[in-house]
Amino acid sequence: MTREFRMPSRPAPERTRNTVFPVIALCLTAFVVMVDTTIVQVMVPDLMRVLGADLGQVLWVVNGFILVYAALLITAGRAGGLLGPRVLLIAGLLLFAAASLACGLSSSPAQLIAARIAQGVGGAVIVPQSLTLVALMFPGNRRGAALGVVSATMALAAVVGPVGGGMIVTAWGWRWAFLVNVPLCVLALALALRYVPAVRPTGRQRLDWGGVVLATAGLGVVTYGLVEGRRYGWGSITGPVTIPLVFAAGLVLLAAFVWWEHRCTAPVMPPGLFGYRSFTTAGGLACVQFVVMLGLMLIVTLHVQRIQGGSAIDAGLVLLPMAVMAGLLSPLAGWFTDRVGGARIIMGGFTVMSAGVVWFALLASPSVAVPALMPPSALVGAGVGLVMAPASTEAIRDLPQSLVPAASGLLNTGRQIAGLLGVAIVGAILQNGSSVHEAASGADARPEAADAAFVDAFTTAERVALVALAAMALAAALISPLLRPRSPLPHVPRTTSPTP
Repeated sequence: MTREFRMPSRPAPERTRNTVFPVIALCLTAFVVMVDTTIVQVMVPDLMRVLGADLGQVLWVVNGFILVYAALLITAGRAGGLLGPRVLLIAGLLLFAAASLACGLSSSPAQLIAARIAQGVGGAVIVPQSLTLVALMFPGNRRGAALGVVSATMALAAVVGPVGGGMIVTAWGWRWAFLVNVPLCVLALALALRYVPAVRPTGRQRLDWGGVVLATAGLGVVTYGLVEGRRYGWGSITGPVTIPLVFAAGLVLLAAFVWWEHRCTAPVMPPGLFGYRSFTTAGGLACVQFVVMLGLMLIVTLHVQRIQGGSAIDAGLVLLPMAVMAGLLSPLAGWFTDRVGGARIIMGGFTVMSAGVVWFALLASPSVAVPALMPPSALVGAGVGLVMAPASTEAIRDLPQSLVPAASGLLNTGRQIAGLLGVAIVGAILQNGSSVHEAASGADARPEAADAAFVDAFTTAERVALVALAAMALAAALISPLLRPRSPLPHVPRTTSPTP
């Protein structure tokens, strides 16, 4: 059965006048979730001192969130198609706010880990609904600009996490880094209840529980291997259980998921989704962007903190130009994509991104001043801004609305897994090149000084990793023209109601 969505009946001028408020609500929800994917990194010393947590427990405060978040994105996207994305958005905000409060009030490492897992569930429920709602609320000639604004918010949040979190932890303590989420979630909830339209699905369908179990288990196992691989040196975890065995088990579960979906009448991930070239090509390019971006962020963080002796805030300040440029260019790139298509914009974005990464490689030296790293950071950010919104727009532009929720969940899952893969690849290169697992993991407290031999080895490995990331970005630029050119869209007056 084809699943359709029906927009609420509302006078067109009122809906047009309130267009900005739904976008603000979606930006705020995306911002809160994305900040919490990176904010915990600056809390490590405080958590170990105040809560008495050991290193393994602190790692699970970070990884518990990521693990659940990545594993549930596909299911949450599909659930939005069944129940309505607004319903899931509101439910996710309520859960995320309650979990943030629980994090801030935790009195033991176990309580904090449980609350972070609940945060991950709430985040997974929230994020796919943003793309779905933008796709359903905006006509084709305004969708890219709206996605650009949301994408810009997410890019900014990724850097605000360690910088803003470091300031909050320094001034008020680690608890307030979680508690500050509560009023933000309440504000986003009020905006969503007032301004986000209740896009209602029509018809009846059941949730494919077999697909849910297989997808969640497979993604969870693969994510576990990616986030824990460096900790165990990509080898043995315990007894015969190894990281490669974990990956093999995850791939088997995902293969079973694909087999199941081809035989299910109401699949979580409709196989027909991959018949749309724009979705597969743009979705793949979006994943490459996250491999490069997250891999580069790890390199910069380790270089500033481990080689140059800076703090997490210093590393965040180096990355800040990247977020600012991405935030400035993403809405503009989305606006142009609405009018001329995204292929050339994405191609230019990856080319600029590759040039910025090469610039980082040329500057990779323990003697380079930290401010000198900001211009290449800004150049990479410009590339990110030119890719993020156009890739999302192109991925869903040819899809029927019945497939948008599933596409949103899958696209966000792909990006999340790709980011973890980028971190894993870069971490492995740095670890193997420097032969010092502690430095590659970035989990232990930084030493006061690194010896010259280690610095030389790490810097060499750093350059290798940067060249690899630059090559990936350049390859993506060459693939971008495979996106089908778009015919110019007719102008839709602002008072015309969106087509569901």
